[in-house]
Amino acid sequence: MTRLHLVAVLHLGLALLLSCGIWLVLPARYLLVDVVGTLVALAALASALSLSFSRTWAVQLARAVAWLELVTGTLCVSALALSAAQLAGSYGPVGAGGAALMAAVALLVLPYLVVLPAFQLFWLRDSP
Repeated sequence: MTRLHLVAVLHLGLALLLSCGIWLVLPARYLLVDVVGTLVALAALASALSLSFSRTWAVQLARAVAWLELVTGTLCVSALALSAAQLAGSYGPVGAGGAALMAAVALLVLPYLVVLPAFQLFWLRDSP
């Protein structure tokens, strides 16, 4: 399996994970999360399909999608960390539960939307 095929499989997996997580697991609808998450999932799916079919522009799309994932993930983790800090600081012991929940979600998002895209960009750096 080449690096490009590995990136395609990872983008496909991320697209499925985001789509299922947003539309099946989240109990409430929030427009910003629904729209941004779905757009990232669709971009990852388009990247996976273009890499699978060896399109000439597939590597450029994969790089752009990896950057999109990295920026989105970094913003999401930062927002969750700031929310956890605000909850803990404003509400003391009562806010500690909410802060722990926000920190747990940030730790779940971190590998898929920050670390994985960074590795994908590293793998795609030498591709034409």
